[in-house]
Amino acid sequence: MNRTTLRIKAKYQWYGMTQKIRDFVKTCSTCNLHKKPNRKAKCPLTQFHAGAPMERVHLDFLGPLPETKFGNAHVLVMVDQFSKWMECIPLPAQTAEHTARAAVNEFFSRFGFPFQVFTDQGRSFESKLFKSICEILQMHKARTTPYRPSSNGQAERCNRTLMDAVRCFVSKQQDNWDEHLAQLAGAVRSSVNRSTGFTPNMLMLGREVNQPVDLLYSVPGAKTDESQDEYVMRLRDAITSAHEIARNTLKTTQNTMKRDYDVRILEREYKIGDLVYVLDTAKIKGRAKKLDPPWKGPGLVCEKLSSYVYKIKLQKSVLTINHDRLKPCKDREVPPWLKQCQHRLQDGEDVTKATNPDLYCLCRKPDDGLFMIQCDFCHEWYHGACVDLTPELADTMVKFRCPRCQDVGTAR
Repeated sequence: MNRTTLRIKAKYQWYGMTQKIRDFVKTCSTCNLHKKPNRKAKCPLTQFHAGAPMERVHLDFLGPLPETKFGNAHVLVMVDQFSKWMECIPLPAQTAEHTARAAVNEFFSRFGFPFQVFTDQGRSFESKLFKSICEILQMHKARTTPYRPSSNGQAERCNRTLMDAVRCFVSKQQDNWDEHLAQLAGAVRSSVNRSTGFTPNMLMLGREVNQPVDLLYSVPGAKTDESQDEYVMRLRDAITSAHEIARNTLKTTQNTMKRDYDVRILEREYKIGDLVYVLDTAKIKGRAKKLDPPWKGPGLVCEKLSSYVYKIKLQKSVLTINHDRLKPCKDREVPPWLKQCQHRLQDGEDVTKATNPDLYCLCRKPDDGLFMIQCDFCHEWYHGACVDLTPELADTMVKFRCPRCQDVGTAR
């Protein structure tokens, strides 16, 4: 904007020139599509945490890694959100069958079935097989929005911790990373988590697991002369007390994280019918990502699912997108199909459903071979009988404005 303003000021001058130039640059569709913003959108941190073990379990895949002698190339990471109990299962592939079998046999059958399973939109998690298993076992299936791994941050953080440990034990050939995976996961479960103040073993099992050092030195506070009933009562009290303290510690930790995260938020409010651009981070084979536009669209906000999640209608698809991956569209020229969707949305139609490109006019019927006229503003075709026009009357008009565009102009 400043460069354009200074260049024009060198030769021209008129009233309101600076504001006119700024408005012109802001509404340039080429710049809006190809240039990145100086400050990215950032919504406030959304807080959610389970209050008991196996209330919510996060699943994610780590890999692909170098194939080992056992044929493993991927790791299925499963984390209980409350206790931070972590299970790491090496698998040869990310198929739905391998995923479902590992989750049920290696985790759920031992600790019970969770109330909710939270994953990303990987093919193995979104398959009919995995969804059917969740439905049969009465587990609610939830997922993240596309290209937003921070929504599944519980599993992503465990992936980072696990890989830090694996790198310390892997050989130069990097083909033995699965040999010590179970022992490394056990070491993580026996260490104190900074968010809860307890080890995952204590919150999940109600006790600390025996270590080799326990054979040489007795556990502090252990009682060898108590009866069975006394041991059960003490164990129950210990679990109840640990869970209560962990819940309070988690609440404090979450408030601290939200305070630090929300320091530099940039929140925008989108309404149904607004035009937006969608951040495009997908990589296309054979194309340089640095030369591709960082945005795609424009699209139409057709539904608000939550405070920061929207359903966006693009020309060939409908996406569920987080607030941080959107920016307002201020283009001077809007594609005709987008104007049609705006009109349909105002009429109460569902724009998310696929439309037939051979249907026209207000009546949404095909071409009947009779006289039709095209709107010079939205470029939609209309039957002459539906808009009370004849070929002779149309010849006398300089520009034709359809009833929908007339209503929009009157509202403005």
